[in-house]
Amino acid sequence: MNMKKKNFFDYIILLRPTLFPPFWLTYLLGVYYSNGDFNLKAFFGIILFTFMMGGVYILNQIVDIETDRLNRKLFLLSDGYIKEKEAIYYMLIIFSFTIPFSFILGKNFGLIFLLSYFVGIAYSIYPFSFKDKPILDMLSNGLGYGTLSFLLGWSISRDINLDAFIRTLPYFFAVSAVFLNTTIPDIPGDKRIGKITTGIFLGKKLTLLLALIFDIISLLISILINDKICIFASACSLPLFLISFIKPEKNFIFYSIRVNPLFLTFAVIFIYPLFIIPLFLVYFFQKIYYKKRFNINYPSIKSGIDADF
Repeated sequence: MNMKKKNFFDYIILLRPTLFPPFWLTYLLGVYYSNGDFNLKAFFGIILFTFMMGGVYILNQIVDIETDRLNRKLFLLSDGYIKEKEAIYYMLIIFSFTIPFSFILGKNFGLIFLLSYFVGIAYSIYPFSFKDKPILDMLSNGLGYGTLSFLLGWSISRDINLDAFIRTLPYFFAVSAVFLNTTIPDIPGDKRIGKITTGIFLGKKLTLLLALIFDIISLLISILINDKICIFASACSLPLFLISFIKPEKNFIFYSIRVNPLFLTFAVIFIYPLFIIPLFLVYFFQKIYYKKRFNINYPSIKSGIDADF
């Protein structure tokens, strides 16, 4: 495969499929706790949501070209495989059909979908740039992946009510806990370009402590509302957060980031066994793509584990 020659698969990878499973999980949990019926409407909803989030990820890469070049995280835009102008057109096309179509699934779905879109936009662009602001970067991730995606799934079959918001709380804290630890590996690159993320603002030790506290809060709320799925995920995750805090070595921090979401994935697969199919497709497609395109082993639980931070 010619390294610099563009191909169709580059445009799929530009959507960042690696990031699809986290919001798929909470979307499916919203469907499950509303009535449990993953029907055609729910399927159409998750397809629209996936494309919209892909557009948000394209925007994030456009804004973060220099950061990605320093952190050696992404290649397609930062290394010039796809031109920035092409990425902008691609993103606008995605937004132009996903947002109007979302209202076909109902007013509540469309409004939450629109709110998710605005949170995603505000995360990346000036003057908001939540991704560059301490605490706001964490809150927007917890809100987007833990709260809004859950409410989207819920709104497929039920109106949004107080019970729905309460149900999102353990997932908000669980997602925020994982996000906090993801800020730590990027600290050196972010410092070089003047970004102040939560990881930089709090420092490594305090960030790890807050992540541990958030996982405990997630577990406690799950117990209070009898959310057996999040009880399982948060309880299984707790030792990794605790070890990362006590012994903040990069191996433990990476494992807390990569391994913890797997527990929630196992629970969702138990509810919706067919969910394993898109997970495998996303994993093996990227595995083959990155090996052929860049000769690297990605995705992998050890990816980036040799980074210095």
